Parts: sequence; C-alpha cells; structure tokens
Amino acid sequence: MSSTFTERLKELTADVGRGWQASLARHCGVTRAAITNWLSGRNKGIESTHLFAIADYFRVNPRWLATGAGPKWAEIPMDLSKNVHPTVGEVLSKFEEVVARQEQMNEAERIELYIWLVGERLGLQKPAASQTAA
Repeated sequence: MSSTFTERLKELTADVGRGWQASLARHCGVTRAAITNWLSGRNKGIESTHLFAIADYFRVNPRWLATGAGPKWAEIPMDLSKNVHPTVGEVLSKFEEVVARQEQMNEAERIELYIWLVGERLGLQKPAASQTAA
C-alpha cells in the first residue's frame, strides 16, 4: 500500500494517457503547476476541495487518497435504469429479475439451470418424456 498522498497520486496516474494533467487541473480548478507540485511532494498539504476533486476525477475513495486507509475504489451507487435508452432500461430490469430469482434458488436449482443454459447454448434438447419411457 502506498504510504503518502504523493505516492497514491502517482499510482493513479501511472497508466494514464497524455493530457491528463491539464484535464485534472481543469477539473480541480487549479494550474498544471499545482498538479506538478502534488506529484513532486513539494506541497505538504492539500485542500479538501482539491482532494475530493481528484478523488472524483479518478473515481477513487477520498479517504484512501488522503490516508491510504479503506478501499481504493469508490462505490458509486446509481440506478442504472434511469437516463438510458428504453430498450436498455428494459434489459436491465429483466437482468435484475433474473438476479433476484437466482438468489432465491438453492444450489441444486442453480446447477440444473446452468446445465439447461449450457444445453441451450450447444443446441441440445432435453429428451421428451415419451422418448425416455421406451
């Protein structure tokens, strides 16, 4: 785990493409020189508004960014069915129904469903009752 704010910020920016410093500076309302100072460790502290803006920009947990404690990635609660194309919203609703049903199944029912889905995918059909009785 990184031990300083500067190290955590460097960790976040290690794999970022070009132009991120200017973009982050705009997002935080600071100059690129401020970003450079944060990365070099010249600043001994950071304003909370800037810390939260950086966390928002990289979608990380502000507590982790400030202290290194807690989960790195922020949990972003959202209702995925809002502000999407109606068809996407319908698919998401169906998916939520399937997940809710699966959570209510016992392990044997889940295995049976999995086998059925694999059979469907492979084009296999379950033998009819009359075929198995012979």
